[in-house]
Amino acid sequence: MFSFFRYKRDGLPYGLITNHEFMVQDIFSYFEKGHFVRQKTRNARKAIKAALRFARKKKTFPSNKTTDALNALEQIKDEIEYTHKVISTAFEEAESIIQMIMKEKVGEVFPLVEKAREQFKNHDIEGGMELLKDVQEKLKNRFLPISRKEALAGFDSDIKKLKHELMERKNG
Repeated sequence: MFSFFRYKRDGLPYGLITNHEFMVQDIFSYFEKGHFVRQKTRNARKAIKAALRFARKKKTFPSNKTTDALNALEQIKDEIEYTHKVISTAFEEAESIIQMIMKEKVGEVFPLVEKAREQFKNHDIEGGMELLKDVQEKLKNRFLPISRKEALAGFDSDIKKLKHELMERKNG
């Protein structure tokens, strides 16, 4: 997992943008230079070259060679689609986690602070102080137990299902 020291100076949003830039570079690098993609592209080029040679010599349709090329290209297409599926699922899950954290960290406290301000404006000092004590009590816990439990303890998350599917695909 990413260490917190990466985000101390510029904050988490900037660090996530940096991680995104590195991920984009990795995606391009994988689909341009990766072993799997290079091998399948090489197989497709060989099959196309053989199909052209066969069609020129025999003057017929080289179905076996074009099928080989289509199979190699289909495997690359499957890899790209699976990558898209994983990225979209991961970002959807990250979005839901951020929403849970916002709800738990700020969602309950923000309206209480606003009510306390209203009560202070209406010269109800005791009521405002009670609300601020409630806010102080809620802000005392720096951990996010509800969000943490929902995000990390669930075995049914989509990203974990995709991870197991990927492991089965790799092994099987």
